[in-house]
Amino acid sequence: MTTYDISNELGISRNTVSKALNNHASISEETRKKVIEQAIAMGYNKIIPGSSERPAISRSTKCIAFLTRIDVSASGYWMNLMSGVEDVLRGSGYDMKMSFIKDEDIISLMVPPMLNSTIDGFIVVGMVNKAYTEKLLEHSLPKVFIDLNAELPLTDLKTDLVLMESEESVYQITRHLIESGHREIGFIGDINSRSLFERWMGYSRALHESSIPQNPNYCITSTHSTSYQSFEGMADTLGALDQLPTALICGNDLMALHAIRFVKENGMRVPEDIAISGFDQMKETKLLDISLTTVTNDEFQLGMRAAEELLYRMQRPNRPFEVIRLSTKVCFGESTRTTRA
Repeated sequence: MTTYDISNELGISRNTVSKALNNHASISEETRKKVIEQAIAMGYNKIIPGSSERPAISRSTKCIAFLTRIDVSASGYWMNLMSGVEDVLRGSGYDMKMSFIKDEDIISLMVPPMLNSTIDGFIVVGMVNKAYTEKLLEHSLPKVFIDLNAELPLTDLKTDLVLMESEESVYQITRHLIESGHREIGFIGDINSRSLFERWMGYSRALHESSIPQNPNYCITSTHSTSYQSFEGMADTLGALDQLPTALICGNDLMALHAIRFVKENGMRVPEDIAISGFDQMKETKLLDISLTTVTNDEFQLGMRAAEELLYRMQRPNRPFEVIRLSTKVCFGESTRTTRA
């Protein structure tokens, strides 16, 4: 970091920056304070000694970064979550700045430049890989994650984590299917996501308690979860199976919608030929001609809770980190109402 970078950021001459950092008498107190504040924020480490003469700089900028690799504008779910974050921050006098995490940033382990500016803390939305998550965790700013890479243990975690309850909900759905006579039950979803991993655990626990072995052919848990988020990817995945299970638990409602479309386009019926469930209670599922078994997930409240936790962490940086799960409720619909002999 050089004086040129600081001058370029502030739109003033490099000479003015140099004089301000050297406490030159010709520089006004207002300009000197602005330059020093920017230098500190950008990590400039060559501020001239004599700090007692420098103005006291407050690190509080009343601004929070919202980091995501998800196109939030493409889904009402993510827009509602972001609105929940904004609602809490605005009520507490904070601005929110959004920054998209790009694939090249993940490959090069480059954190968004915004985190090196005047930001008080940040919220990470959507799961990224282990290495990049660890890079973000190294940052000294207060932070909260909504979902997390499942490879990272929750012990000694250097962040607060906010999730929706997942394991028990999917356990109840799986038990319901078993009690209805299903024995060939599949699961689809990227279990590298902490949320989806907990849903997988609920599915696995229900099968284990009923002494039903998991059929690996019906457990589609590839790390390439983006392929499940499109109909083409879902069609390729299910089409590659020699035989479909009699019931399919999908990691979220979007996957369930694609699975139902695939089943119907191949001449099968839901739930008569295959029962399908989702998670999140997305509004888009109301367009189906049957009601979907899913799990309520108030994304607005999820965003609010994450923002509240970040403000709490900023005020109490030394308190133990927390893993918070918001309660959910299973909504049984027509898509799993089958009784098999």
